[in-house]
Amino acid sequence: MNHEPSSPAFYCVHSVSGVAGTDFQNLAEALEPSIRVYGIQAPMKQMRNLDFGNSVDSIAQFYADAMVKFQPQGAFIVGGWSVGAVIALSIANILRARGREVGPLIVIDGAPENTPYALRHWQVSYWREVVRNLYIWIRHTDVVRKRNVHSLLVSVANNVSAIGKGFLGLNRAQKLSGRYAIEGLMDVSRFQPAHVAFINRLYSAALDHTAADYSGEVVVFEAAVKPLLYLPQIGRIWRKLAPRTDVVQIMGTHVSMMREPYVFAMARELRPRIIDFFRNQGGRETEKPLP
Repeated sequence: MNHEPSSPAFYCVHSVSGVAGTDFQNLAEALEPSIRVYGIQAPMKQMRNLDFGNSVDSIAQFYADAMVKFQPQGAFIVGGWSVGAVIALSIANILRARGREVGPLIVIDGAPENTPYALRHWQVSYWREVVRNLYIWIRHTDVVRKRNVHSLLVSVANNVSAIGKGFLGLNRAQKLSGRYAIEGLMDVSRFQPAHVAFINRLYSAALDHTAADYSGEVVVFEAAVKPLLYLPQIGRIWRKLAPRTDVVQIMGTHVSMMREPYVFAMARELRPRIIDFFRNQGGRETEKPLP
């Protein structure tokens, strides 16, 4: 199977779970039939390789090689959700270095964490944003109500823990020993041990990764409802990292923005950007008119 060059396509990198099929199904359905969505998923065979996922650049190289093999010619639009956005940034740099045309980098609620651009817990401006976020939670109780009481309590507990670790100079998923464990942030009970090990490797790699500034165009879809006590600061980081960044707020949380009904708002914003790129830039390489 090869990509049909006359059809606009979007390559989207998985979140920290490594899974893409279920992650992007709703977005793909919302963008059809005018745009093909290719979810980039970590192969289970590679997950068993202890070197796979040890660094963002190495996994990005693996995916870039697969993309070029799948689509030998034509322009790319690549993006990612959560940790996938960091991998997608590295993929875009690799493709551009190879002389391939790359459209706007599509970021879905994810940003490099190892940067000097985020506000720190001890800064007054950080707590102003926390208060503002609390107001958003109260204002959009319909979004918050869709989570059950248990998940809300777990979320609050995790965020309180994250703030305490922040004051100790630790990351949210970092233990006092300095090691990282994703189990404190997400439920991994449904995954096999090799899969969980991959998730922990990838998350550690993402936290250790230092992203270079990006000169290309970036479109950031940022969840309007953020964690109650933890601020990802995604839009802020990308505006500093990539001056040509456009931030679009999407109603929903980090997870619910990928589901109905909120995913339709993202699709409405994303569809014309992808089609315009292929029509005005990458379109010169196609043979048939675009929809």
